[in-house]
Amino acid sequence: MENHNRNQPNALPYQKLALLGIDREKADRLPDEVKEKLISGEVTPLVQVSINARNGDVITLPLKLQMVADRNGDPLLVAYPVKAAFDEKRDNILQLTPYEAERLRRGEVIQKGVDFNGEKTQQYLQLDPETKSVIHKRVTDVQVEQRLKDMEKVNDIELGTQQKQAVREGKPMELNVGGEKVTVGIDLKEPQGFKIVQGDMKEWERQQKLKYDELHPEYIGLVMTDKNRWEYQQVVDRQSTERAIKFGQSQKDKESNGLKL
Repeated sequence: MENHNRNQPNALPYQKLALLGIDREKADRLPDEVKEKLISGEVTPLVQVSINARNGDVITLPLKLQMVADRNGDPLLVAYPVKAAFDEKRDNILQLTPYEAERLRRGEVIQKGVDFNGEKTQQYLQLDPETKSVIHKRVTDVQVEQRLKDMEKVNDIELGTQQKQAVREGKPMELNVGGEKVTVGIDLKEPQGFKIVQGDMKEWERQQKLKYDELHPEYIGLVMTDKNRWEYQQVVDRQSTERAIKFGQSQKDKESNGLKL
């Protein structure tokens, strides 16, 4: 799953969505919240899609989508399939150590050098609790230094060396700004990969878990119904997670079409 998030497109990626069984009409009828997240480069809610497999079967499964730019600046649609469980051995392209995998399971953001298509880059990695897929973004694309400078300028504060280094490493940092608690850190689910929360570390953790806790243990996603509209329904069962895993293992067929799984 390649994730280079630089210049975002300003229109829906119709041709790439069509590869997932979402034609132009269905794409235009997506709820505004999904379209806005997709265009801005943010990770979308779960969307049920239908994909033609090599053997001619049609595979229906839930995915989260994200529109990014590849290393050449061209639009790339990233799909995060739902997995039954996070297994670092399946994500062998990331070459995670047991310690790194455990940190991801705990909800931490880690930084790691990863080889994608022969190009090794430093990436931030974060586990999405709903899909059990690892979201990742180039360290340079997050622009942490600029985010921290902007925050210092707006709030008329100066962060210490250790505070800045902690944020660079992916750790959220609680600050005192004008007598109020503010927590900042890396969150790859955000369009720019950076998040500022009005509140302390407990508030940061609460917001990180909020949506997942609301949906857990049942997965709720958007399904195109017989009423010809998108509705929120339960979209994940044991079979769909197994199909998602199997499909995720044959991702190369889609890469040349600007779709990455």
